[in-house]
Amino acid sequence: MAKVVSIEVGYSFIKICEMDYKAKTPRVYRFAMVPTPLNVIEDGYLKNSAGLRTAIKEVLYRNKIKTKRAIFTVASSKIINREVMLPPVKPNMMEAMIKTNLNDYFPIDLSHHEISHVVLETYKEGDNAGKSRVLLVAAEKTLVASYEALAASCGLTLVDLDYVGNSIYQAVKKEASKTVTMILKIEESQTIITVVKDNNMMLQRSVNYGIDEAIHEVASNPVFDVIEDMDAWELAKRQSCIKVALDSDTEITEPDLQQDDDMEMAQARINVTRTLAPLINSVSRVVDFYNSRNPEHIQQAYIMGMGGDMSNLSKLLTNELGISTKVFRKLEGIVWHPTAGDGDLFNYVACIGASMSSVSFISSEKQRKQKAETNNNSLAVLLGVFFVVASAALAANGYIAYQEARDEQKRLQGLESTYIPAELIYQKYMSMSTLYENVLMGHLMTNRPNDNILNFIGELEEKLPTGATVVDFSSDDTQATLLMQVADKDTAAGVIQTLRGFSSIQYVSVSSLQEMEEELDGNENVTDREKPEEGETEGEGTVTEEATQRFAEEDIEYRHYVEFSVFCTYYPNGYLPEQEAVSQPTGQSQTETDTQQTEGQVE
Repeated sequence: MAKVVSIEVGYSFIKICEMDYKAKTPRVYRFAMVPTPLNVIEDGYLKNSAGLRTAIKEVLYRNKIKTKRAIFTVASSKIINREVMLPPVKPNMMEAMIKTNLNDYFPIDLSHHEISHVVLETYKEGDNAGKSRVLLVAAEKTLVASYEALAASCGLTLVDLDYVGNSIYQAVKKEASKTVTMILKIEESQTIITVVKDNNMMLQRSVNYGIDEAIHEVASNPVFDVIEDMDAWELAKRQSCIKVALDSDTEITEPDLQQDDDMEMAQARINVTRTLAPLINSVSRVVDFYNSRNPEHIQQAYIMGMGGDMSNLSKLLTNELGISTKVFRKLEGIVWHPTAGDGDLFNYVACIGASMSSVSFISSEKQRKQKAETNNNSLAVLLGVFFVVASAALAANGYIAYQEARDEQKRLQGLESTYIPAELIYQKYMSMSTLYENVLMGHLMTNRPNDNILNFIGELEEKLPTGATVVDFSSDDTQATLLMQVADKDTAAGVIQTLRGFSSIQYVSVSSLQEMEEELDGNENVTDREKPEEGETEGEGTVTEEATQRFAEEDIEYRHYVEFSVFCTYYPNGYLPEQEAVSQPTGQSQTETDTQQTEGQVE
């Protein structure tokens, strides 16, 4: 059976598998993963093929991989994809139908792109019986040519070029026969989200967030005692550098088994975890989008790529998404050669899928070349006959055709000049839209929860009753803590209710409510009488201990009051006081919880 070398070039690592090509039960003979040289790739495009050539040839030689047929699988935001529904058509006619209606599917000029397609599902019954759900993929010809040149420089023959999204789908589509499953390929700065059910791809999205910010945070924090990103990555694989939840409000279903040595380590892990918030929020939005449009919701998730190696990441996703998330470690139908070992499967899923069934960006080009070489001799004869016959017709009609061509050229030139101003306006609009988005993002990044502290203090001065005293006030990034004194419990309940009506804070919690008393200052001046000492004479008798106690009780006065602590939480980043407060993740709201707690304490 023919073998192939399947290669995925990432920002941090080059992943290689030597395995069977387009086999029902493919076997992996050898695999390897090495660091990618610096500045050799950007968004899938090759910047320095010489550095890549040296790295690939070295790893092939070191791992004794002698196969010369190669497949590359590419991840790039410049690869365009779109899902369409095609009417019933024979498989060998589908490509012609797609090319005929290409302008309807992609409203841009694709003359410099290679077009391919993948049949995701063919409906067998219902209103869509016979129709096919097809994924169309377009890649720039320069991208395809760069990988052909790279393969040639490495002494390899490029037999196919695949898109990473399709590679993942081809490898995992049999893993979710009935259960709706989400596959997350988490890499340095990109995550590909694939939802699979009944061997069909239901949804695929790509988000521009990964784990690179978390690795940078580990490397820059002195607590972890590493400097380089590669060392930080190795530490994140061995030791959990993240928590299992973004904040304390998250419902924990997968507990954190690692105990922090001190507060510095705990805070460092919290800081690293917060860098993953954009990734988790993006994945959560995709989950909500799918669940809102399908009756069967996503029930399980798997992570692969570099994210599969990061300790505690699967637990963090489980707690934050509310979906059981595990590392992808098993793939049905794949046989690992005894001399190769099992390897870390989650790192090589894209390589395996590309060798099973690719989108074939270059297959059409090769077919045309083969047909041209096969029919060269017969074509030469036919051309000779055709030339004799056609030359007479061309001589008669040449002048008319020439005039018609000139008129058509003038018409097209006039049409082009008409659309030039519109194109300039569109380019200016796109430039301003990009600038606006960048400025808006920069502004949002400056928001902090405690930006509303001045509004909060102003509301305290305006709305607190005169009988309430703020004994102590402190604030951190997320909440303010007030120690307050009031005359009685009824007043305390009124103050708490007033605080809950503040527009500058999200919710309020109360603790440590207790009754207190203290002796008033200046009690020695309450009366002019002098307190008799025990044993002294007063009038005709001797002062007893009972008389002394009675004197003290009559003259000393006390102040009774209620003291309690209030925790006021600011609105999270990006929210303004006039916006609706963010709901709590659990079934009961924070206001209901705090109200029950306060009523219990007041009683």
